Amino acid sequence: MRKGVLLYTSYNGYNHTKYHTPTDEELKRILEVTNEVLLIPIVTFNRFTLRNGEEVEVLSHEIIDNMTPDLVEDTNRFETIKGEYHATADHRLPANYHVRDYVNDAAETATRLAAMKNDVELWFSVPSAENFHALTYLFAEPWADTIDLIKNTLPSEIWDNNVKGIYYAGEDIVPYGYTKFDLAKEDFDNPIVYSMRKVSERAHSYGKKMLWIPYYHEASGSSKNLGHVLNLTDIFDVAIIQPSFFFNKARVDEIPIVAASVKAQAVLDINGNIIGGKKISKTEIGFEMEIDHQFYNDEAYAKRYYAYEKRFGEFVGKHPTAYYAGTPETLVKSADIIAKFFKN
Repeated sequence: MRKGVLLYTSYNGYNHTKYHTPTDEELKRILEVTNEVLLIPIVTFNRFTLRNGEEVEVLSHEIIDNMTPDLVEDTNRFETIKGEYHATADHRLPANYHVRDYVNDAAETATRLAAMKNDVELWFSVPSAENFHALTYLFAEPWADTIDLIKNTLPSEIWDNNVKGIYYAGEDIVPYGYTKFDLAKEDFDNPIVYSMRKVSERAHSYGKKMLWIPYYHEASGSSKNLGHVLNLTDIFDVAIIQPSFFFNKARVDEIPIVAASVKAQAVLDINGNIIGGKKISKTEIGFEMEIDHQFYNDEAYAKRYYAYEKRFGEFVGKHPTAYYAGTPETLVKSADIIAKFFKN
């Protein structure tokens, strides 16, 4: 993905509604800007159909109750973590979304895009399990099977010719005692990395690439974790790193660190050192452009966006990138801005 955009579709977990379905004119406007589109939902899907046809609900309060302390790194916080998972389940699981809803919505949009531009390059997402960190391993098989559902839902010519890869929607590998991260063990003894690998294996079995778009925060241990995954494993073919400065003015170091990482084609720390000591993976490192509705009504956000343009312009077309623009409406509204940057 050299010049991609994130097109949000299906359910929006922030307000329990569906994202706007773009009109034909809006889709054509997007295709005037780029040939690469990632179709992505933001919601916790708990219902899946497995490869063998079995219908499952992955999480429940009973499963959370039956967690064991060995699943977390900080066992002193085990009961607190369980309480947090119950609170998250209270908020997210009652919606009872089936991943099929996302796949059907995304497949419909993909079919429309391919009809408009037969060489469009499409990426599909598997869901995330944000805030269920230590239990992420339970989703590994359902997420991998979601790839089969995508394949079986799309017209075969679109799957074969237009679908380039699969996106892993979780944005970080949390530290702070939520999960273990042992450099000496397979998949770092981490349930998130385990699920990443299972999804990656299924995607690669179909000849599709794996994409991840994690956020970088130099003060967070999660950045060290993502550096180890991207520098030392071949789980992902492409990684596009979020600086997050647009959304958080305190993150002044992230743009230069991400830029240095892109130039080095390895994830670096704030001192310019390769996290993990060396880069042995083949993962391509890129950068995310970030903009949303706040660009249009707050000068401070506009200034932060232009810092992205200034620092990352030299990489356009040379290294992976994708635009986050929030809602589909803002993506279309920002088309001229995105097109101008992509022409650098």
